[in-house]
Amino acid sequence: MELCRYLRWKTFSRNSGDPQQIWESLVRSQVPFGCLRTCQAWGPDDEVASPECCNASRSCFVKDPQGGDGPRIA
Repeated sequence: MELCRYLRWKTFSRNSGDPQQIWESLVRSQVPFGCLRTCQAWGPDDEVASPECCNASRSCFVKDPQGGDGPRIA
């Protein structure tokens, strides 16, 4: 799963720069998601902002270079 650079959630922090920590934060979170471009729970295309929905099929999607390739499963 790729992350959109505009997807945000309460525990999200780019300060670490570590894609694994970003994904661990995402997996732990049970908080609402939002779009940085709209500052709402939906994106500029009026669709829901969430890790599952914010993908390359949407016209507003911009791949987050810090998002990595997803969590490593042990």
